[in-house]
Amino acid sequence: MTRQASALTTLALAALTTLGALPAAAQNAPGTSVTVYGLIDGCLASADLGSERLNAVSSGCLYGSRLGFRGTEDLGGGLQAAFTLESGITIDNGQLAQGGRMFGRKALVSLSGPWGTVEAGRDYAPAFYLVQPIDPMALGIGTASSSLWTGAASTTSARNDNAVNYLSPTWGGVSLRLQATAGEGGAGGARKSQGLNLLYRSGGTLAGLSYARVGDVADDQHDSAFTLGVKQELGRFSVAALAQSGAWEASRTAAAPASTSSVFSRKYRSWLVGGSVRTGSVGKVSLSIKRYDDRTVRNFDFTQVSVNYVHALSKRTDLYAGWSRLGNNSRTSYTVSDATGAYGPVQAGASTSLLAAGIKHVF
Repeated sequence: MTRQASALTTLALAALTTLGALPAAAQNAPGTSVTVYGLIDGCLASADLGSERLNAVSSGCLYGSRLGFRGTEDLGGGLQAAFTLESGITIDNGQLAQGGRMFGRKALVSLSGPWGTVEAGRDYAPAFYLVQPIDPMALGIGTASSSLWTGAASTTSARNDNAVNYLSPTWGGVSLRLQATAGEGGAGGARKSQGLNLLYRSGGTLAGLSYARVGDVADDQHDSAFTLGVKQELGRFSVAALAQSGAWEASRTAAAPASTSSVFSRKYRSWLVGGSVRTGSVGKVSLSIKRYDDRTVRNFDFTQVSVNYVHALSKRTDLYAGWSRLGNNSRTSYTVSDATGAYGPVQAGASTSLLAAGIKHVF
C-alpha cells in the first residue's frame, strides 16, 4: 500500500470512528460538541493555453472540496476549548489535497475567553481573511490570490505551518488578528513569518487592512506586503475593491527581480475592482477586473477579467459557471487559476482563458 493510500485509509477510519462516537459524546459530556462538516465541488474545465486547449474534470473550481471535524468544550468561567481538523480532497481522483497532508487545509487547537482567542497549528495567514471575503470571485474562478498575495510563505497555499494566532474580541465592529510562525531553525525550509489584519464590519460594510512579512530561511531578507480592501452591500448589489503593495526580497534577487510565470516580483503593485448583483431569489452574477503592475525593470504586467454565475438549487447545493481571461504581455506566461490550482503551462505572450462549470454541495 502506498503512503498516500495509507493516509486515505487512516482518514476514512478516523471519520467513521468519530461519527460513531458522536451520540455518546453528546450524551456523556454536557457542554461539549463535535461537528462533522464538508463541501464537495466538482467541475468541468476548459482552458485555452495559447498553443493548445486543456479539457479536464476538476475538483474545486469554485471552492476546494473538504472534510472537517470541529469541536468545542465549555470549561466554565467564560473559557472555551476548541479544535478544527480539515482535510482537502480532490474528488476527481479521491486523493488528499495540499500535497497529501491528512489535515492540510487546517489543523488548530484553541482557548477562548473574554480577552479573545489564542490558536496554535496550521492556519491561513491573516491577509487571507481580508482578501477572501472581499474578492467577488470568492477566490474561485479568476481568484484574486493569483495577483494579490494572501501572506503565506508559499504561493501555492494560503496557509502557514507552526502558527500561533491571537484573535481579539470585536469592539464597535473592529477586530484584530495577529499571527506569528516559528522558523524552527529552518528545518525543512521553514521560514519565519508575521502577519496581522484589522477589520471593520458593520451592516453591509466590510473594510480592512493587512500586513504580511515572511523571511528567507536565514531570516535576514523578507517578502512583505500591505493590503487594503473594502466591500459594500447595496441591497441586491455589492461593490468591492482591493489594493496591495509588496516587495519579495526573500524570494527574488536583484539579478532576477521578477519571473515570467510566477507573479510576485521584487517590487509590485496590484489592484482589483468588481462586484456582484443578485438575479431574482436564487442567482448571483459576479465580476472582477484585476491589474498586476510589476515595478521592476522586467515590467511583467497583466490584466485579467473574470465573471461567474451561481444558481442556488437549495441552501446546500449550487450550480455555477465561470469564465476568466488573462492578458499576458509579450514576454510573460502567467496562468489562469481557480480555487484549487492553475491551468498551464502557457505560451509566452499568449492570452489565456478558462471556462468552467460545476456543482457545489455542502454538508
